[in-house]
Amino acid sequence: MNDRFRRLGVGVAAISVDSEEESRELAAKLDVHYPLLRDDGLKTALAYGVAMQGQDIAVPSTFVILPEGRIFFRQIGESMADRPSTAELLDIVDRALVESRRH
Repeated sequence: MNDRFRRLGVGVAAISVDSEEESRELAAKLDVHYPLLRDDGLKTALAYGVAMQGQDIAVPSTFVILPEGRIFFRQIGESMADRPSTAELLDIVDRALVESRRH
């Protein structure tokens, strides 16, 4: 997946409250080749409004952010499986790139 986005000049990262060790294990298990970043203290989740109330985790979410920092797309999921597919994300990224070129 990451190669497709890289060819478009798009960065991909995942953010969670998991420890570095847990993230490494997950990346190996899922064969993930993009950064898994740690959100210590839920600072990022709180800033994006996706911190799960009463728990130290975030609601599963997907964001596409334009180069100037504006959120182009957001999906707040109900579960880990409730995320756009790679094909859907590529379509969203294509539209985001067109939008960013307009500005």
